[in-house]
Amino acid sequence: MTDQEKDDVGKQANNFAKYTGMAFQMLATIGLFTFIGYKIDERQPHNKAIYAALFGFLGVVVSLYWVIRSLTKKRNLNK
Repeated sequence: MTDQEKDDVGKQANNFAKYTGMAFQMLATIGLFTFIGYKIDERQPHNKAIYAALFGFLGVVVSLYWVIRSLTKKRNLNK
């Protein structure tokens, strides 16, 4: 294996770890926000999971913001 091939394999492994970490961060963020909404819904007198849905959507928005910010920051550093 040449040095170039070793570098390519190392970059692929680094990218895999980075993007897998981002996916788990998104999952945790969405799950946490949804759990908070679920707990609020448990204390309310209505039968619908309104807060769980709203907080779940907010979790999606926040996690996408963090991912986009992270990707654009990395791109600007590489220029």
